[in-house]
Amino acid sequence: MRSSLLLLGSVGGLTAMGCATPVVDAADAEATSSTATAIVVVERSSGPGEAVRADAVFARFIRVKQGVVDDSALRIAGVAEDIPEIGTCAPVKDVEPAFGSKVELLDVGQVTLDDSERARSTVLGPRTMPDPAGFVSGVFYTTRSQDVIAPGGVVSLRTSGSKEVPAFALTTNAPREIGDVHVSVQNGALDVQWESAEGNDLVYVDVLAPAPRIVVRCAVVDTGRVFIPAAHVGAIEEGQVAVHRVHREQFRATGIAPGEVRFDLAKIVAFRR
Repeated sequence: MRSSLLLLGSVGGLTAMGCATPVVDAADAEATSSTATAIVVVERSSGPGEAVRADAVFARFIRVKQGVVDDSALRIAGVAEDIPEIGTCAPVKDVEPAFGSKVELLDVGQVTLDDSERARSTVLGPRTMPDPAGFVSGVFYTTRSQDVIAPGGVVSLRTSGSKEVPAFALTTNAPREIGDVHVSVQNGALDVQWESAEGNDLVYVDVLAPAPRIVVRCAVVDTGRVFIPAAHVGAIEEGQVAVHRVHREQFRATGIAPGEVRFDLAKIVAFRR
């Protein structure tokens, strides 16, 4: 139920590159332990009907004292995301992080998200990360605002920098929003359709019970349709379906592992079986 902009990689000079997930082996762990991973997320959802929620924007600039920023570190920092393999459905479960190396959330100065289409800037305010257990420390950045980005427009992120993290800037294009979502019921199964977009974007579909809670999540390519069997829906008679479009772009920062820009735009509709 969210649209997200995720920037994953250490800070520095940035250059666009082809898609490839960064992998760091044990031999490189010591060399990369001083780098930071920047994660900036823009959450947006619309529906049911014409309901529109304010965008929730937050940022983490993560460093692990020993080792690398892995899935466990992302969970400790509160920015991990679980999407099943393409073509599969799976229940969404709470996964506890494997606590190990301490996670630092770095101060990077002022963080600003720019929408060049409307000449609008959104500044993210710094907050102290609470952690009584002592596994994570530092600051994160967050704000809530309407229409932070324009779908299909140019989006820029910039920081003013600090003594720990030099200033950097990144510009990319946001994808189109999910449109024209319809859900029909066939013998208890859900036939979900939407307006597909060009490219190879991932789409994942959440089925939510009235609580709300996510019952099942399915991942597919952006073909405009997914069929969710009745066995995955369970005994739910009515609920909601949230269709998310995920668009990824890779980038490099000078002297560090590749990063990733990820947008996640969502549309929610109600259904009754």
